[in-house]
Amino acid sequence: MKFKGDIKMSITGLKKINNLWVRFTMVLVLIVILCYFLINVLNKKPIIIGFVAQLTGNQAELGVQERNGVLLAVENINSSGGIAGHKVKLIIRDDFGTTDEFHVVDRELVNAGVVAIIGHATSAQTLAGLKVTNPAKVLMIGSTVSTPELSGLKDYFFRVYPSFNDSAQAFAQYIYKKDDIKRLAIIYDNDNAAYSKSYSETVANKIKSLGGIVTGEVSFSSVTQPDFSPLLLKLRESKAEGLLIIASDVDTAVIAQRARLLGWQIPLFTSSWAPTQNLIDNGGQAVEGLKFEQAYALTSESTTLFDFQDHYKARFGNTSSFGAALAYDATMALSLGLKKTEGKPGGLMQALLENPNFSGLMGSFSFDTFGDVERPYYLSTIRNGEFVTLEKLTSTNSGGD
Repeated sequence: MKFKGDIKMSITGLKKINNLWVRFTMVLVLIVILCYFLINVLNKKPIIIGFVAQLTGNQAELGVQERNGVLLAVENINSSGGIAGHKVKLIIRDDFGTTDEFHVVDRELVNAGVVAIIGHATSAQTLAGLKVTNPAKVLMIGSTVSTPELSGLKDYFFRVYPSFNDSAQAFAQYIYKKDDIKRLAIIYDNDNAAYSKSYSETVANKIKSLGGIVTGEVSFSSVTQPDFSPLLLKLRESKAEGLLIIASDVDTAVIAQRARLLGWQIPLFTSSWAPTQNLIDNGGQAVEGLKFEQAYALTSESTTLFDFQDHYKARFGNTSSFGAALAYDATMALSLGLKKTEGKPGGLMQALLENPNFSGLMGSFSFDTFGDVERPYYLSTIRNGEFVTLEKLTSTNSGGD
């Protein structure tokens, strides 16, 4: 009987040992699984992209539009699985529209470990920011920067908007030949001189080469919130037949209103910097008939652009401008480059250059050796409070009118 009892005790002991071993094995498996997931999570840390532009102040609309376009692109990328299994994290900074802040905000983004920066919104801030990003070998991609000063350079700057060199000349030719403006006056914002002064010179030189006259040219600093009346009176005395305004949306609207209040009923023109909804909302009747050139088809029939515009309005509650669409294009192009590098900054520039066609909201585009692009540009106007595209402009280099 004792033998039988010993057997029972042995069996019971074996069962206990077996249960302990099973539990130990299960715990061990759980630990292995947990470690696997922890390692996987650590290896799937987010890809950090920076965005910087003016987001506060009177001239912030363009920067806000660009930020919103980038946000939509990042949301789209992440909802589609991210890049190489990694989610994208966006760090946003405000440059306040000055070149004084560039060394702070761009340095912050570089130190945060961004793989690239989308920005700035304007030429002057971009040139300043590149003094930080180029030495750090961090790619910056511009959405709306068009100064020729950044063309043909082997650096860490790419852009999805073309240099205005050809479009400004074509615009000047249109003003002179089709609108029959032989005497043109120009007013521009010197705070963004890398863009505005260069644009003024490009148009002026073309007008003069055609036999026309630039009757007067005045500049102002938007930061000082100047009284435009004395400047406009000076230009009116020059007996100009047309006025070109090279300034932000808000300043262009104010200048147009001031000109009309002074009784100066002169044809108005502006550059591609100004055409946002703010221009119409603030300018009202004063900007009716104003013409401008832009590498953006305002009346494009692209279904992808329509979808983007609907999505933008549903997301942010207002109408998207060229800045939002181009920033979206910049972000999506960047994401395709990052997919090739599996989210790493190394080889990113080459990855962007190797892609012959990025599918943008308004059509495909590609970067040349210097990170520049070519896009068609259009003549547009404001009619009944709406932007309307009139025609496609032709480069003066090709002999078109």
